[in-house]
Amino acid sequence: MSAVCEVQPSTTVTAVEALEVNVAMAKQDNDFRELLSELTLEEKVRLLSGESFTAAAGVKRLNIPPIKVADSTSGVRPSQHDSDMTTACFPNTTCLASTWDVDALEDLGEKLAKQAKMKSAQVVLGPNINMHRDPRGGRNFEAFSEDPLLAGHLAGAVVRGVQRHGVGSCPKHFVCNDSEYMRHYYDVAQSVDGRPLREIYLAAWSHLLRVSDPVSIMMAYNMVDGTYCSAQNDLIERILRKSWGYKGLVMSDWFGTRSTVEAVKAGLDLEMPFPVHRGPKLINAIKSGELTEAEIDERVMKHLELRNRTRESHADADAEEYSEIDEATNQTARKLAEGGIILLKNENATLPLDAGASTRLAVIGEFARDAVVTGGGSASCNPQYRIPPVEALKDVLSDPSRVSFSAGVKTRRVIPLAPASLLQTADGHAGVEIKYINDSSPDSPILVERREKPSVWMMGEFPKGLTVPGSRIELKTNFTCPSTGTHTLAVRRSGAFQLYVSGKEILTGSQPDVTTEQFIFNHILLESRVQMDMQEGAVYEIKLVVQSRDKMTIGEPTPYAASLCFEEFYDEEQAVIEATEAARTADTSIVFAGRDGQYESEGYDLGEIALPANQVALVRAVAAVSKRTILVLHCGNPIDVSAVVDDVDAIICAHFPGQEGSRALAAILTGKVNPSGRTATTWWKTLKDAPSFGDFPAQKDEEGNLTLKYQEGLQVGYRHPNKDRVQWPFGYGLSYTTFEYSDLKVSVSGAGSAATLDCSVTLINSGSRAGHEVVQVFVTPAEETSVWRPEQELRMFTKVFLSPGESKTVSLKDVLRVACSYWDETEKQWRMEEGSYGVCVGGLHSTFSVSEGELWDGL
Repeated sequence: MSAVCEVQPSTTVTAVEALEVNVAMAKQDNDFRELLSELTLEEKVRLLSGESFTAAAGVKRLNIPPIKVADSTSGVRPSQHDSDMTTACFPNTTCLASTWDVDALEDLGEKLAKQAKMKSAQVVLGPNINMHRDPRGGRNFEAFSEDPLLAGHLAGAVVRGVQRHGVGSCPKHFVCNDSEYMRHYYDVAQSVDGRPLREIYLAAWSHLLRVSDPVSIMMAYNMVDGTYCSAQNDLIERILRKSWGYKGLVMSDWFGTRSTVEAVKAGLDLEMPFPVHRGPKLINAIKSGELTEAEIDERVMKHLELRNRTRESHADADAEEYSEIDEATNQTARKLAEGGIILLKNENATLPLDAGASTRLAVIGEFARDAVVTGGGSASCNPQYRIPPVEALKDVLSDPSRVSFSAGVKTRRVIPLAPASLLQTADGHAGVEIKYINDSSPDSPILVERREKPSVWMMGEFPKGLTVPGSRIELKTNFTCPSTGTHTLAVRRSGAFQLYVSGKEILTGSQPDVTTEQFIFNHILLESRVQMDMQEGAVYEIKLVVQSRDKMTIGEPTPYAASLCFEEFYDEEQAVIEATEAARTADTSIVFAGRDGQYESEGYDLGEIALPANQVALVRAVAAVSKRTILVLHCGNPIDVSAVVDDVDAIICAHFPGQEGSRALAAILTGKVNPSGRTATTWWKTLKDAPSFGDFPAQKDEEGNLTLKYQEGLQVGYRHPNKDRVQWPFGYGLSYTTFEYSDLKVSVSGAGSAATLDCSVTLINSGSRAGHEVVQVFVTPAEETSVWRPEQELRMFTKVFLSPGESKTVSLKDVLRVACSYWDETEKQWRMEEGSYGVCVGGLHSTFSVSEGELWDGL
């Protein structure tokens, strides 16, 4: 979670004041650290908390600027909460990981820095390097991989790119926020000195810090080994700072600070988004002797150092040299989508399509018309534009008239807002009339307003004079029905409600039992529905009354919301029939299916990974009558395709590919670009095949505590020994050309901590198309090892472009002990054992010897 809400505490600096501070900072050449002695205790404490949902506090008296932060790596959202503001929208992080392209992600980082400056933000909240432990993880789409080395190196490339021009990067969430269900409360029952954390979950962070130096790191909400991460001294001080030598600032996630004294002593520098456990509580702790001012100074120094490192970003914050839309940014977005899209299956020479042929194409599925660009939550963004995939495909075909479209079945988790075009107030204005009424004065609203959208969405900040609890919202409108049928009306709300249609109460509901976080993200928990027979052209008077919640939320903003939703009836059987008729007359059918941001989002996990039943029925019906069938899947997590995998000829994983994703997909489908994406996570045949099945999400123990157990230990993803359960393995992806590997050479050079593992291999493009190949180096453990180790582990990788017939010698190397070591739980250090190790590259195998074992710590 991060900058997602509208509430602003009374201490918020105005935009004009922030500009004045930024201008003053631009003129200031001194080291901000020198101002420590000039700060009062109150000013020091002020610096240790946020001042709003999108800014850490500053000190105007000394020209210490606030630090504006913005989500995220798929697209930098505005530093002010404005859902209508657009931004360049890049592919989701799993798509980025599927490129396996360090250079491309470093370029992405530079474009993100540019977008951040356009929005006057100094720190980008990302990338997210939590692990893909389970295919139901709600935020997996905005994280990289199940493999820590791949995640760490790619995240490090983003950080380097972002910070090259003075903008800061804040990777998240340290550590083990691999599930969204009750993430504020669950305890990961693992020691920070156990092998699973050290070799998988913490390892991603150590690889990140080997290749980059982020200005900040965000802590996770959850507990690890019984202590909240925001107060986990072992994580912050012992591991992150002392063992790994990290010098940057450590911040909480939003409302992720759970203590005053403990969090400061553990090394948490910044509480976001504003003082809950700090402010006056922190001053009192200092006065009572629970904390010393020296301990506060240590935390404050991190803030001053952060201002030094983001000085250039502040100086450029109001520059006008950056256009909102530019082709260089578009090319980066398109290149990333092209590089991440994965060809999973291709039989009967189905792909690529011949763009110049006179073949007939049936394009089926609502996602072909309504482009899926991003997942949900704080990693989502409002793209600058959306290109329907069916239109992008027509643009690259010689005869677009031969393309037919059928919408197919609907994929919905929540009912959409009632369209403003169907709504009118009693006095003739478009939209709805909204009254805010205190229970103490039911006949005298404190405010009456009109809105185009039938929705009120408040978080802690309410109209002046509104009593919370003790009030209600009344939303009124005249609804003109677009067609005759049994339509769906729905209400999403924060409190008890009544829905009236033409004076008759048709739906009621109690106050939903949800957390603030669930209110923000998991809207299905707020929704109640009713079906109603309605006539085309008829006007229905609708009144929605929503009560305030019965008590204020402690430590977080209190939600207050009312939304009127509507979905027109459609005949699902008829939709499938129409799709099959389109497929029957085509040479090739392309079916778009999978998920969008309603399903994969921050704030909740998936309940299953199988395709929805209506999508399965659609795909099977189309495939039964089509000469060739291509299935395009939108998803961040893997999908169980067992119900349809044998029915279709080709399958493409298109991810959530950003605003240029449709053009990228069209280029892949027609062979203009050779597919080069490789899976960054194992695709299991079914959910039950996943190693974490049965231990996800968190469950209550006998004492009622929410516990998340990592029962699979190290056997995450491809490290699991049972390969029969895999649909598509880690690192998998097909191509339109062929690559051959030869002449693998492996050696060890140097000695001691400077020793490196050196690998080289000859790669030739033996096919007829130019394209990229991902070279993956896996190391197998010593022949004799004292502990169980995975059969092989990724230790190096690179991406290479070759023209037809071209060959290259690819050389890679890394620190020997990083490539060979495991975590010794007894010694609490890394151990490299002597012996013979193996290397696997592109189906070739070699060995090398380690003559002397060693123990080592740190990075």
